[in-house]
Amino acid sequence: MKNKAAKQKSKRKGIVSAFGCDLTEYLQSSGQDVPQVLKCCAEFIEEHGIVDGIYRLSGITSNIQRLRQEFGSDPCPDLTREVYLQDIHCVGSLCKLYFRELPNPLLTYELYKKFTVRLNLLSWQGPKTSPVPKTSPVPTAML
Repeated sequence: MKNKAAKQKSKRKGIVSAFGCDLTEYLQSSGQDVPQVLKCCAEFIEEHGIVDGIYRLSGITSNIQRLRQEFGSDPCPDLTREVYLQDIHCVGSLCKLYFRELPNPLLTYELYKKFTVRLNLLSWQGPKTSPVPKTSPVPTAML
């Protein structure tokens, strides 16, 4: 992981890593609707990762870290390399790592309160209302 000074230096140079960056800030600066790392991993898993426990089982730590570094230098590295095909769980583990390193949870504390209010309404009114509160579409688009 980079230290704070290195992250600030990278931001000044225009290099913003998807890992450890606020999701809304990253999506706005990159112009993407979903982070490229998640798109690439999802496409790879849909094509090659139809195995039991793809997100439950962990990949080899060194492969996960290598893959994380590759995404730092290449927006969509070649995931079909033999090392990743042999350890297909490292791609699923990288997705989990991405979400763990977000500085703010995907379902923010503010959204959590809105969800609980909506779910309480649903339990009284039935499925007439949408459980997803109306908010900024950027981070909730991934839901």
